[in-house]
Amino acid sequence: MLASTLTRQVTRLSSSSMVNSTSSVRSKHSLPDLPYDYNALEPVISAEIMQLHHSKHHATYVNNLNVAEEKLAEAVAKHDVSSAIGLQGAIKFNGGGHLNHS
Repeated sequence: MLASTLTRQVTRLSSSSMVNSTSSVRSKHSLPDLPYDYNALEPVISAEIMQLHHSKHHATYVNNLNVAEEKLAEAVAKHDVSSAIGLQGAIKFNGGGHLNHS
């Protein structure tokens, strides 16, 4: 029953104007600028740690979320329910990481 429900949802999404219309293509997520300088939290957190955390750690969540969403769009376009389901963990993990850091 769950598989048939997901198949219908993927079919509906792939035939909707959201997927097929170029005017409603979702933009990629981007790494937001920090509202303060990297050294603003010194001496508690060093500028080096802040720069590393923001430009590497947070950026990895953003990049991996974009990759997962691209793969999801491909899976939906191909009516590949199994792949669409398999990507949900990566989307939740990386989307959550991006939101928590933003």
